[in-house]
Amino acid sequence: MTDRNPQRNAPDGLVKGGDRLPQPRTLLDALIVGVLAAVVSLGGAGRPSFWYDEAATISASYSRSLHQLWQMLANVDVVEGLYYLLMHGWFDVFPPTEFWSRAPSGLAIGGAAAGVVVLSKHFVSRNAAVASGVVCAILPRATWAGIEARPYALSMMAAVWLTVLLVYATCRATAWLWLSYGTVLTLSVLLDVYLVLLFFAHVAFICVFQRRQSVRTGFAVTSAVACCIMTPFIVTGIGQAHQISWISPIGHQTIEDVTIQQYFDRNPPFALLSALVVAAAIALWLRASAQLTDSGRQLLVLAIARPISTISNG
Repeated sequence: MTDRNPQRNAPDGLVKGGDRLPQPRTLLDALIVGVLAAVVSLGGAGRPSFWYDEAATISASYSRSLHQLWQMLANVDVVEGLYYLLMHGWFDVFPPTEFWSRAPSGLAIGGAAAGVVVLSKHFVSRNAAVASGVVCAILPRATWAGIEARPYALSMMAAVWLTVLLVYATCRATAWLWLSYGTVLTLSVLLDVYLVLLFFAHVAFICVFQRRQSVRTGFAVTSAVACCIMTPFIVTGIGQAHQISWISPIGHQTIEDVTIQQYFDRNPPFALLSALVVAAAIALWLRASAQLTDSGRQLLVLAIARPISTISNG
């Protein structure tokens, strides 16, 4: 589909609305979708009993003092350290019941769905952006993460908003936006070390679409500083890799994990329905002989590069 809007086809990544922060209407849409997502996840969050990974969260965050938690992280689970610290503060306010232990995850799914709306609205129409957020809210893997007292939902939210910051930083290229991106990148990796893989998706986006030297320089400097800060943490995490040595190495199972488990939590009907929707969209696109706009190509690169970067996760 061709687009005569000169802003949408502007060079160097300046897509529609690219020189402005999210508008009130976009933020309202994001808020509504975020509330919907949180309600979907938290509706029955108090019913399933804790399973053993969640019990580890309770043990680390509620049953230990800060000093004991620090001693534990020196030996195991340093990659979960920031999450345990956040949950330690949470349990100072709320009881360690099933619902309240999972509430941060449910709220984080709301934040992730809201971020999807903001990110998508930068590239596509309002209807498409809202639909994207709703899909994020009801994905089986998202609702699973939303009722689990583990850091996965928070890392999902961090990944989305980190990408939002990247997109707006490339458009405005201001020092405070690059500082915000670097700060959130560092905190995101501290929250989930595998989010370092998202950085490579961002590198692909910069390399393909950004020709302005100021953008490339800002991204390179920010990334270099963030990597220096994160290096001791990553080295420590690698030193504790023995605790997950039982996980299967990359193989044929990895393909299923990335294509089905990552999004659909081994839910074949949902995966099949999603595949049919995607196939129908491709068929309509081919039938109309439409061409992707510049903004559509940028969104496509971000959407494809992200799951490819997770293959190393196993």
